[in-house]
Amino acid sequence: MNEWQHIPLMLDPVAFTIGFFPVYWYALWFLSGFLAVLMLAIFLVRRGQAPCAEERVPDLFFTIFFGALIGGHIGYVFFYNPSVFLSAPLLAVLPYDFEHGVWVGISGMSYHGGLIGVALALFWFVHREKISFWKTADFVALLAPVATFFGRMGNFFNVELYGRITEQPWGMVFPDTLPAGVLRHPSTLYEAFLEGVILFVLLLLLRKKMPFPGALVCLYAALYAILRFVGEMFRSPDPQLGFFFGTLTLGQLFSLLMFILSVAGYVWLREKNRATIQ
Repeated sequence: MNEWQHIPLMLDPVAFTIGFFPVYWYALWFLSGFLAVLMLAIFLVRRGQAPCAEERVPDLFFTIFFGALIGGHIGYVFFYNPSVFLSAPLLAVLPYDFEHGVWVGISGMSYHGGLIGVALALFWFVHREKISFWKTADFVALLAPVATFFGRMGNFFNVELYGRITEQPWGMVFPDTLPAGVLRHPSTLYEAFLEGVILFVLLLLLRKKMPFPGALVCLYAALYAILRFVGEMFRSPDPQLGFFFGTLTLGQLFSLLMFILSVAGYVWLREKNRATIQ
């Protein structure tokens, strides 16, 4: 094996420690993604491509940042680890385990839970600011793949969500997996490329061809669902859940639902905007 195939074995999820408080690579990547999105958003605003004034952009993205953080963690607990919630409901929202007296952090994030959190936060923001929900959602959707890219890189540095066994030469060895020492797909890197880079490029190329507000959101959701479904084909299912119907992961089931809802949403918005479509 090549040395680079052992990169996951050399990674420590903890970047550094401040006193008793560990700072994880995932958190650093997550925050870096937020900053990258914010800078891109300000750049687009200055080019006249935003639904709100430049001074409101930080508020918009701080709002959806916390929506993603809270929704993502609660979604992970409910969707992927319901036993944790049933045994200790407070751990779904608290970073400190009072029963055992230990700092556990807010570990575990679900994309689909985060998406729900972002939608709710966005709805609250546009209602407060009295701006268009769908135009704002389109703006956020354009930048969402950037955040996803950083999140997936955080997954890789956190040495989690490892892939299925492979014989391909680009496979990597991941720690704490059975059978030990075998090559596995670096599925988080695949998803960073698919859900981050590819999706962002596609949305950039197609955004000016959208016929009505909200169309870009539907396109984003449909393309994400397709790319996530493909990426999950190389990713090991969560051990506490396994496969559904013999072959599908929970992420793939959510992707199917997301695709159906995106198509239905597009049809509904098209009918709603039929009079303005040229």
